[in-house]
Amino acid sequence: MPVLIGSLENPLREDRCDECFPDYNSNEREFSLNRPIGDDWGQYIKHRPQPSPIFVRTEARVMFVIFELEKDAIKFNEWIHDAAKEQRHGFNTMRD
Repeated sequence: MPVLIGSLENPLREDRCDECFPDYNSNEREFSLNRPIGDDWGQYIKHRPQPSPIFVRTEARVMFVIFELEKDAIKFNEWIHDAAKEQRHGFNTMRD
């Protein structure tokens, strides 16, 4: 499921991540992505962007994350791709 990332400052720029789909806790304003390590499925990669996005919505298996400033959208895009890489590494450590 894709995550589309944008900003109000530059609505023409849209970043996209198809590698992972984080959960979003709107009360905590926190994104999380599961990351198993070996047999431990209780590990998570958590992120609270500062400043928080002004809009997060999941609809029709697509997550939309909108920030006010373009630089904050770019930082979140970097985080989500790094988190996806870390998640893949975690899955690779699982035991058969």
